[in-house]
Amino acid sequence: MWLVVCIGLGGAGAAGAVLAGASATVAGCVVVLAGAATALGWRFGEQRRASLVEEIEGRTRELKRALSELEIAQAETVRRLSMAVEFRDEDTGAHIERIGRFSRLLAEHIGMDAEFCERLSHAAPLHDVGKVAIPDAILLKPGPLTPEERAIVETHAEEGHRLVRGSSSSILDMAATIALSHQEKWDGTGYPRGLKGEAIPIEGRIVAVADVFDALTSDRVYRKAFPVDDAIRMMREQRGRHFDPVLLDAFMEVLGRSGPDAREQVRSDPAALVESTLESFATALERGDAEMAEAAIATAIEDGISPTTLHAEVINPALRRITVLSETGEIDEDRERHATTIIRRVLATLYRYMTGSTEPTRERVLLAGVEGDEHTLGLQMVHDQLAAAGYQTIFDTDLSAERLSAMVDSQSPALVVVGATEGSTSNAVGIALRDLRSRHPEIPIVLGGAAVGGGLPNERDGMKVLERIDESVKAVEDLLSEAAAPASV
Repeated sequence: MWLVVCIGLGGAGAAGAVLAGASATVAGCVVVLAGAATALGWRFGEQRRASLVEEIEGRTRELKRALSELEIAQAETVRRLSMAVEFRDEDTGAHIERIGRFSRLLAEHIGMDAEFCERLSHAAPLHDVGKVAIPDAILLKPGPLTPEERAIVETHAEEGHRLVRGSSSSILDMAATIALSHQEKWDGTGYPRGLKGEAIPIEGRIVAVADVFDALTSDRVYRKAFPVDDAIRMMREQRGRHFDPVLLDAFMEVLGRSGPDAREQVRSDPAALVESTLESFATALERGDAEMAEAAIATAIEDGISPTTLHAEVINPALRRITVLSETGEIDEDRERHATTIIRRVLATLYRYMTGSTEPTRERVLLAGVEGDEHTLGLQMVHDQLAAAGYQTIFDTDLSAERLSAMVDSQSPALVVVGATEGSTSNAVGIALRDLRSRHPEIPIVLGGAAVGGGLPNERDGMKVLERIDESVKAVEDLLSEAAAPASV
């Protein structure tokens, strides 16, 4: 349209110039100018059109991302309720995490598209959300259920469907279908609707296989876990009765590909498991989602990742990421403070798991956070590892140089771990360290805390600097052995 208008105006201008008695040269100039204006207008129009297309595409991508994030956030909200329910009748809530993982593995193996598999991984953990309506007296009953109690338990399928149905979220829509159909059986003897064969939605059939396998191989309040081989035998006996025969065969192929236990598939690559745990944990901290953070750590423990590895390769890196986001202004102080609160909560849970029945029979170690040091979580992790190794630990923070020296005098530790930062030789930390070295040159000192993993060389004025948090116990053992060596000669 723009081109037609410009050509028309150019032709009219040239004709007008001729009629007005202008020379042919002038008329030609008018035509040339009109052509230039036409080209310029066309180019401007194309650039503007391209700019608009790019802007629309950008807005579309943002909208899709926002909708995806909203869907996941909606699913996470209900997932927290499901996690709370699982905590009622299991030792941990990791069962629902495994169901999501198992279901996705099976869906991928049978060739379902990537979008379906992704949605299923978020929706499957909500399969038993209807248990929230079941009284504890029945849900936690250690013995067999009466027929009446069994009927009440079976209402959880309908209750779960009622709870999450009617949402605009495709994840929750799938979760509602799963909640209603995962207790159906291939031969039509399941509940609540008595659906048979392919009338049962495929997502329900997939979750049924994953759910039963994990239930059989996990401890319950009323029985211990079955050995994996026994669980496989029991499930094969139900091929074509309880389970879709094609899906059951596919699940057995998944098991065969990763060993007799499907959990080995995620355990077979510890580095990948640690990486995925870090991503989940860090994302939870950024969102301020304590339940998601705790679930990530609980699942990693279930999958065989040690607490010291979690300290070094998940919690500490995630803490550093939060610090960087705060420094760059991507998160505000309130969000940073909330993230550190979540980490403290996770560390407290891990500490109870690590120490258990450990008796503190080894040397006494003082862990000191110096006055003004706000980054004591790294020092906390060092403390927890030493306590788990049987050392008698004393942990205090915000110590002035005088208080630190007085504590050393009164407690007589065999070794001191001081919370260090990159500027540990200056200000309060530097003063405290120099004072401690001058008064007690015989006591080995380890610099830990925020300095772990970089910022300080391996040795700092005769003091050992931890390079990795998971080397805390070894560093202390080595220094104590060196300190004892001259006395034994």
